[in-house]
Amino acid sequence: MIRIMGMEEKHIRQMAVLLAKRHERERKIFNFLPERFEEIDDAEEVLRNVLKRPYINGIVAVREIDVIGYLLYEFKEDARHGRYVWMDYESIAISEHEHPRLLRLLYANAGAEWIKHGYFQHMLMAPLGDEKVIDQWLDQSFAFDQKYGILSLNDFEPKNGTVPKLEFRKGSKEDSPLLKKMAMWNSIHQSTAPSWLPITRETLENVKESYEALAEDQAAYLWLADQGNRIAGFHVYFQKEERLSLVIPEKCVELPAASTNPELRGRGVGRALANHCFGEMKNQGFGYIYADWRTANQLASYFWPKMGFQPIMVRMTRQVDPRIAWAHGEE
Repeated sequence: MIRIMGMEEKHIRQMAVLLAKRHERERKIFNFLPERFEEIDDAEEVLRNVLKRPYINGIVAVREIDVIGYLLYEFKEDARHGRYVWMDYESIAISEHEHPRLLRLLYANAGAEWIKHGYFQHMLMAPLGDEKVIDQWLDQSFAFDQKYGILSLNDFEPKNGTVPKLEFRKGSKEDSPLLKKMAMWNSIHQSTAPSWLPITRETLENVKESYEALAEDQAAYLWLADQGNRIAGFHVYFQKEERLSLVIPEKCVELPAASTNPELRGRGVGRALANHCFGEMKNQGFGYIYADWRTANQLASYFWPKMGFQPIMVRMTRQVDPRIAWAHGEE
């Protein structure tokens, strides 16, 4: 018999065992993930760090005296999503000897309280190493929203194809106006079919300001490509160091923004720019690149895996019909 109960201090060590075992299984598929989190002590440190967050809570599934699964969740609120519940990458694990359906049992038990308190938007970060686990979330009406991938520069070979006449250069302060202009490229593309991600004028202004600031950010690795007298595209990278991340390898950089001039798309500019930048980052001594893309973004979800990025985790979302708060069919 399985009991679902509130999480207590005595459960954390057993939860760490489950997380370490889950990570071990993930590393059999993605061997570049940090090895140290296969150790129970390191997995426990990750969990205890999550449990320091102010609005965190959790439940465990127990058979006799053994924890066989757990679910940690965080209550959040922001302008984009409103009120929602967030489950991070390390927030869910079950025993490999249990049926993946145990995830549904944990979610149903915790989710009943979320709905009662008006949290209808549910979001989670799911590891992609186990298709059966992903299927459980899909069957529970969650949907893919954003994928996160890793490119190994040790194995990277430039992708062949048409090579456009481009000049590559590092960005400088003088490029601020160009970056502000390029900020619109991705935002406008994301609002078109089939992504349909709305962007307000206020949000667009914030994006423009953040792109402008890249030109003076000393921590940024910024490259631009010119074709004649017009800008063809850009990439920006930042060193990615997260000591307690289960997904970030050592010597890793993040690619948070990249874009190609819409007038030049489909001509090999994106591939040529990526080939150049990946080579530059390898020369800088980095071994991996971390990137993410919206799954509904047709161009990005095709391009980055084609360039060698392996999807390792996915953000999944579910929006529960808020009418459930009052519509129970009762007379």
